[in-house]
Amino acid sequence: MDQIKQARSHSAPAYLFLWLSILGLVTNIFTLQSEIAPAAKFGLIGVTVVFMFLWSLFFFGDKHIRYTLVIPGFVILFCVTTVPAIFLLYLSVFDVSLLNFKGDWSFVGLANYTYFLTKDKLFYGAIIRTIEYMVIVLGLQMVIGMGLALLLQREFRGRSFVSSVLVIPVMTCPIVIAMLWKYMYSSYNGFINLMLKNVGIGEIPWLTNQPLPWISQIPGIGNFLVTYLNANIGFAAAIIVNIWQWTPFVYLMFLAGLSALPREPYEAAKVDGANIWQTYWHITFPLLRPVIGVVFLIRIIDLMKVYDQIWALFGDSVTMRTLNIHIFSTGLTGQDYSKGAALSILVLVLIIGISFLFSNIGKWVSKRGA
Repeated sequence: MDQIKQARSHSAPAYLFLWLSILGLVTNIFTLQSEIAPAAKFGLIGVTVVFMFLWSLFFFGDKHIRYTLVIPGFVILFCVTTVPAIFLLYLSVFDVSLLNFKGDWSFVGLANYTYFLTKDKLFYGAIIRTIEYMVIVLGLQMVIGMGLALLLQREFRGRSFVSSVLVIPVMTCPIVIAMLWKYMYSSYNGFINLMLKNVGIGEIPWLTNQPLPWISQIPGIGNFLVTYLNANIGFAAAIIVNIWQWTPFVYLMFLAGLSALPREPYEAAKVDGANIWQTYWHITFPLLRPVIGVVFLIRIIDLMKVYDQIWALFGDSVTMRTLNIHIFSTGLTGQDYSKGAALSILVLVLIIGISFLFSNIGKWVSKRGA
């Protein structure tokens, strides 16, 4: 017993070394000869990890219980996030396609990256389209969501029913939402065009890249907006779908934030004679700034990886291709795995950069407000 107690007093570095050894053992199991069935490999890994987990609980006791409980989850997270990213980075510096996937891979260095930066005619269009989509959708969702939250924060009869109805799109699969809107956009018997015909507006070709009439007719810049900034009907249709589905999420976040705000500043403002706009501008928005920052970050990350809705609406249309669709078309449809991996790394860097930029802008605004 004394030996066990003495062993349990080992330092944290020794404990971490134990789990790193387990990770090395798991890696060795993966590299066993191909004659061993994959199911047997995974079974052996599972038995090893469970045994070492239970053994470490007994051997190290409560001294390192936080490591014992956290490290298995960390290892799983590392295997499903960091390892694939490292493999993508490794794959991106070789020339790998369906033709030589099981053969020799030629080292090409940064050639796959320079291809997108200098030769790919669709890459910059996909970047502009993705960022423009993110900015327009995010701006409208924030404005509409805030308006709904301010409108529905007061108690009234039927408030719970209205909130429940608003949240239905958020709980629905995005691909289902996109297919539903695709049928409503249809030029043959779509609900939206039927309604427009009945009120005398006429049919609108929603799922096309025809220019937006009121945009293309702007003197001087109309053609530029249509050609380079996606001022077409199809792009507007995709924006409407995302706004319809995810604005309720923004509304719920803002409503929760408004419900948690203290009442004392509002009572003081009322005594001082502040009107409703002064109250919103000087009390509500500053107090709600942390919630606004969180919603901004969540929606930016989600919009930067948009894929399913646009794919369901337009397929692999070049005029509607976002970055994620470009990755799919290059790496999987085109079966050029190394270029797809390089494009994935570029998109990852872009997302991290945009998130970092908005995060620092939020901190700067907070300091200015303080």
